[in-house]
Amino acid sequence: MKKTEPCAWVSRAFMNTMLVRYVTPEGNLSDPRWNDLRWLADTMTRNQRGEALPAERFPAELYGKYSLKKINKLPDFCDALGYWVVSAAMADVLRQFDLGRTSLYPTRVYQHDRKTPVEGEYYCLNFGERKASFLPDASPRAYKVYPNQDIWALTGDPRNDDLALSARALEGVALWIEEPRFTMAFFLSDRLVTALRDAKLTRYLGLFRCRIIPEI
Repeated sequence: MKKTEPCAWVSRAFMNTMLVRYVTPEGNLSDPRWNDLRWLADTMTRNQRGEALPAERFPAELYGKYSLKKINKLPDFCDALGYWVVSAAMADVLRQFDLGRTSLYPTRVYQHDRKTPVEGEYYCLNFGERKASFLPDASPRAYKVYPNQDIWALTGDPRNDDLALSARALEGVALWIEEPRFTMAFFLSDRLVTALRDAKLTRYLGLFRCRIIPEI
């Protein structure tokens, strides 16, 4: 594919266990839902499906899970035991683009003692936008998760141009989920990826280029 041709990008970060950081989420202690594991799991699932969620669904604080392990500065993009967290630097780039209903909710990060702050400023990322542009018939290397269901995912060894998207991917928001046909991934516009690369913020995203199939 020529560089002048339009494209979008897919991230496999949702599948990368190396991004997990052992920080425990804590919300409003007066809200009993924060002791309900089903409610917490529901938040995480709905977030990865691209549902816009309110700030009360995301932790106001994160603290180190283990007393003997000091937390250094968090990476620019990481998994806080189910909540996706970005640095202030990444948040600043994201805010330059149309995010639609996607939100960045401030969260404070502390060591295990719950008093010593971890270096940096952080935000929980709520993926609040969806598109329907994935084209499975033009994506022969996409993996069908269930034989009898129209649900797809990246293979274990993805490559550039494995996935094809319709021109709808070029419209609207710059960050989205392809729900319900594609799982365990999020998608980004080419302009957003360029800006993140210029800021040296793509290291943890696991990005692969997607082809755009013009409308006939």
